[in-house]
Amino acid sequence: MVAVLAALFMAQLGAGVYDLLFTNYLSDAQGLNAQERGFLELPRELPGVLSLLVMGSLFFLNEVRLAAVSVLLAAVGSFFMMNLGPHAGIWQLSLCVVTASLGLHILMGTVDSIVMHTARPENRSLRLGQMRALGTAATLLGAGYVWLKWQFNDNFAVDYVLVIVFFVIAAIMLFCIKAPDFPRRKSFRENFILRREYAVYYGIETLHGIRKQLYITFGYWLLVNTMGQPPEQVGKIMLIAGIIGLFTQPTIGKCIKKYGEKRVTIFDSMALSVLCLAYAFAPTLLSAQWAVVVIACCFVLDKILFDLGMARTTYIARICGERRADITPCIYTGIAINHAASITYGVIGGLIWSYTGGPQAVFLTGGLAVVGAGLLARKMK
Repeated sequence: MVAVLAALFMAQLGAGVYDLLFTNYLSDAQGLNAQERGFLELPRELPGVLSLLVMGSLFFLNEVRLAAVSVLLAAVGSFFMMNLGPHAGIWQLSLCVVTASLGLHILMGTVDSIVMHTARPENRSLRLGQMRALGTAATLLGAGYVWLKWQFNDNFAVDYVLVIVFFVIAAIMLFCIKAPDFPRRKSFRENFILRREYAVYYGIETLHGIRKQLYITFGYWLLVNTMGQPPEQVGKIMLIAGIIGLFTQPTIGKCIKKYGEKRVTIFDSMALSVLCLAYAFAPTLLSAQWAVVVIACCFVLDKILFDLGMARTTYIARICGERRADITPCIYTGIAINHAASITYGVIGGLIWSYTGGPQAVFLTGGLAVVGAGLLARKMK
């Protein structure tokens, strides 16, 4: 397991640098506008749905080998993106993004699944919090690299070479590891589970797919495009968020164990509702300097609150009970549903932003989904 953790750290280090550069790459190197950026969420988030099909097709691989395949896909997508010229066009970009994103989304599911299967049931939230802290440490290292490197060199190709190296090393390590035992899936159909007792989980994942766009797309776009923040500034903000996350993620795991998934999920929705209001109105109500400060603070808090989503993972693992073989398919089904909603709102949100000329309507509409998730969380067992 130490070797698995080391390999996953390397994979998440590559993913962290990739994610940090993504918005700036689209804005600065490819010159996309808000509508094109919103459209690009379709190929970026579609792999979240496709990952369920890929995981089902690779039913003969255990979770560790599946993680190895995922980082290889991310390396291939990053390689193609590195070789695109400036203003390459939306369709070429989409092909690169689909490939890299498919790998990253499969990795997302396998990390949670590995923890849910290898930890004792009563310690799942604690172990997941520790795993998320490990991922944050990787992102933190990536943010520090971006912050320092972009003060001296503004070439995206250098960054993508490093990302590819991280992914390839992680894949080699994961292929060479003797993996622990996991429940075996004997056919493609066993990976698609839609039972009534899992309905609340799937519903919350749907609404949090919309919530996710407020952070990973429109929060970034607000910082980079509207507020004009360069890569090194975004890297500095993520560095701060990462340092805080190293301490909060294990604490969140303990809170889930102490207070339960229901209370944590409801609190998540209440806190996010406040952030949505700040995102929406800070650029118009405050001076440019103070708006940047407030949005940066919101971005840090949003990153911390994002980790409260661990409660949904531990919830589905808990209600699966004795059906341990359901855990991995349910996690991937939740990811697929989450991303279907995320894709839809990514496109709609980009159009809303373009036609209204600002972030207010995008964040207020997303805030309604956040409130809905809190209301639905009251039905969690």
